[in-house]
Amino acid sequence: MQPGTSKDSGCPQPSRRLTRRAHLTGLSSLLSAALLAGCGGSGGSDAATPALPTPTPTPPPAGLTLLKTQGTQWVDADGKQVLLKGTNLGNWLVQEFWMMGQGGNGVTDQCTLEAKLTERFGFDEKERLIKLFRDSWLTERDWDQMKAFGFNVVRLPILWSVIEDEKKPKTLRADAWKYLDWSIAEAKKRGMYVILDLHGAHGGQTPNDHTGCSGQNKYWTDTDAQERTRWLWQQIAAKYKDEPVVAAYDPLNEPWGSTPEAMVTRVEELYKTIRAIDPKHIVLLPSHYGSIDAYGDPTAKGMTNVAFEIHPYPGLFGDRPGDSHYKVHRDWLRCGPTGTTGVCAYDKQVSALKVPLLVGEFQPWQGAGLDLGGQIGRATYDTYAKYGWASTSWAYKIVSPAGGSGKGTWGMVTNAPNTNFDTGVGMVTKASTWDCAGWNSSFANACAVKAPTIKVGGSGPKTYYFVIKTGALGGSNPDVTFDKISLVDTTSNAELIANGGFGSASGWTTLTISGALQLDFNHTGAGQAPTGSDGAMLRVTRPAGSTGEVNGGIYQAITLQGGRSYTLSGLFRDNGSANTWAEMYLVDTVPVAGKDIVDMTGKVDFATAPVADIEALFKGYATQAYEVHSGLAQWMTSATAPEVFQLPERPAGLKLTEGAGGNALSWTASTDAKVTGYSVYRASSAAGNYAKLADKVSTASYTDTSATPGATYYYVVTALTAVNESYDSAAVSTTIAHVPVPATLQAESFTAMSGVQLENSSDTGGGQNVGHFDPDDYIEFKISVATAGNFTLDYRLASANGSTGFEVWVDGTKVLNAMAVPNTGGWQTWVTQTSTAFPLTAGNHTLRLKSVGKEWNLNWLKVNAQ
Repeated sequence: MQPGTSKDSGCPQPSRRLTRRAHLTGLSSLLSAALLAGCGGSGGSDAATPALPTPTPTPPPAGLTLLKTQGTQWVDADGKQVLLKGTNLGNWLVQEFWMMGQGGNGVTDQCTLEAKLTERFGFDEKERLIKLFRDSWLTERDWDQMKAFGFNVVRLPILWSVIEDEKKPKTLRADAWKYLDWSIAEAKKRGMYVILDLHGAHGGQTPNDHTGCSGQNKYWTDTDAQERTRWLWQQIAAKYKDEPVVAAYDPLNEPWGSTPEAMVTRVEELYKTIRAIDPKHIVLLPSHYGSIDAYGDPTAKGMTNVAFEIHPYPGLFGDRPGDSHYKVHRDWLRCGPTGTTGVCAYDKQVSALKVPLLVGEFQPWQGAGLDLGGQIGRATYDTYAKYGWASTSWAYKIVSPAGGSGKGTWGMVTNAPNTNFDTGVGMVTKASTWDCAGWNSSFANACAVKAPTIKVGGSGPKTYYFVIKTGALGGSNPDVTFDKISLVDTTSNAELIANGGFGSASGWTTLTISGALQLDFNHTGAGQAPTGSDGAMLRVTRPAGSTGEVNGGIYQAITLQGGRSYTLSGLFRDNGSANTWAEMYLVDTVPVAGKDIVDMTGKVDFATAPVADIEALFKGYATQAYEVHSGLAQWMTSATAPEVFQLPERPAGLKLTEGAGGNALSWTASTDAKVTGYSVYRASSAAGNYAKLADKVSTASYTDTSATPGATYYYVVTALTAVNESYDSAAVSTTIAHVPVPATLQAESFTAMSGVQLENSSDTGGGQNVGHFDPDDYIEFKISVATAGNFTLDYRLASANGSTGFEVWVDGTKVLNAMAVPNTGGWQTWVTQTSTAFPLTAGNHTLRLKSVGKEWNLNWLKVNAQ
């Protein structure tokens, strides 16, 4: 769990956006005008759960007036509410190389790019090339496309050096206002607002890589950087204090490199700097990893015309691995089964403070598929508007080597699919947990890049290298299996891959790029076998004790004939990984240890490429053909909202009867006419990980004949409509044995819970811990006591912030008052503490740990007899 995030807040992990992305290999022709048009759609309502309203953004009046805050609303000069919805113009004035398929050989962000170009060609030429990129990445067609999505606001991320002369501190560049003025003018033409976002402050305000200069985080200790940032905002405020197109100032994007208290100090300082010049524009107050608690009540501090800002990314960066996009965003937007979590928690907080909110970054469609992704995207915008929140998704445009939106990439717009494999070089298949966590497919049905027919140009034999590359971000555990890998000459039917069925490492060479991977070439575990696999397979995991980013794999040389076509096939499966990728490449240069294979896929190497190649790359962004996310194009402008998340009531009255013929379930039939059936789920513990037993059950009963007699099972049932699935019913279980104490109880072995989540633990022994505690959340254990007496608890805790902790209850009676949880130094930095004594009578008991605070993790507890 991360600082300031609640269990269902969906607030982001520290590495907010992916740093690892595929690379652009080709640029194509002009945009088709047809891509700019949205389509109609259909939807409806539901009797059990009223349909979300379909808010229509208030068109700004002719001439656009300055916006201001009024209670929790964004309003115009006449006090009329304005519902802002839009997107971010990422990678334009602050480059993030994963968003354009570049990076490598030490050039991984804008700062290293500019440094390398200056080193090679001189400062003036570097300036010319950066200007060429900026003039090409965003053009008028992009503003037209954003308007076609129905947007009325854009958030404009800016690097400090766009405005300040990097050679002359506290001096404006000669072209300081060129891109901001142009953006304001283009927005004004289309009746749109602009939010000015200082995405990368001097020195860097976050340890992450998206502020232009990765890994700096010097802003907090560098007084010169702080002074120059204040100076920068003085210039911006003086320039735009009377500009109505500017909706708000975002003084410091994601200032997460220090404590929440330090963040508040610096942001309030910038607020005062702006207010000394501009009393009229809204000033945004950024969250600290999703938490706005540290600000207290801004109004009580005398702050006026301010709005909070959050960046929630439900389901991404390892959050809720294994859960479907539908369930993750359902819980976030519909406030979970209790109706109090997700967006409702933020609404309660900002409503109490009477301060508006900007959801400044979010990404609900990535990997959800085109139609469902479009529906979830529309539902997300509509939900935020329902609460009166402004919203700008991340991000408008992403380009990649394969191109196309696939099952839904980060961009609302991507480059058109690159289907030119005539050279036989490049990425040929890909899946990742960001595209489709838990995939189990053939290469032909891979969720990110489907295996194409590979055509080799020219004539005669050519040597290539077939590469299987897998890895994961730091702190995440990859677990991917491969089998039946084949590359067949379609003319001769000859097989080119040696030992594609594995069983041994024969024919393969190991490739280590970063960290180390564990390769099992003779894995036979049925639980990890891709569908269609038989016998041994290749399993790729992380070695014990490894924590950083890992990246690597295996390869073998093959000989292909010019002028022929080849068919690639294979199977692969994700076994519950997070932040993990699995990619196949065909390259014409032997892989080199320590060098990422993506460096060979045709992208520009800024360390060696001639100016002409760099110019061609940058110019190409202005003319490359686009593919608009079809689901978003349809649903964002549809007059009717989609039915997604208009939920039926969850089933009630679930009962379980254990018998020789299986476990018989029954429940109360739904009276909702839209309910078409039920799904039945089973888990082996109260921690969940429910697997679907049956789908579209037409009656209100089901017998689990596959249950092992005497085993412990938990069951839930959901109601289905044509579009939606209800929340789970209350769980029922088979007979649960009580654990004799004294004993150590693993936290994840609870027998009942409310609100918590499991996460992988790096504590001694590994396994999982329980986290994401909020007040009134609890976990329970069934215990038995042979002899009455006094007992104590040892409990293994971790917290990055500290907490007021938890109470201990036995059989519904509190036996220990709140025990505080210290700041242990991190979410996986563990300490053991001991409680005071409490009595237990002989017999069976229910032991409950009830949280009274938040933000603490538990790995195990030990019940000790005195």
